Amino acid sequence: MQVIFDPDIPEDLKEEILKAIEEEKIELCKECGANVIYVAMIDNTLDVKCYECGASFFEIELSEE
Repeated sequence: MQVIFDPDIPEDLKEEILKAIEEEKIELCKECGANVIYVAMIDNTLDVKCYECGASFFEIELSEE
């Protein structure tokens, strides 16, 4: 599974995001069968979705520190 990150996502969060994706056991998109994940940052939420069709796998709410 290939993961592409939004350029706005800080480097220090990427390892944690990869662990969360691994825990969810995402293999292929159920909508289109693609194996590329895109992680988008929208406000304080990370949207983990299919790079090809945009189907959302799950969201991660970021806490403000």
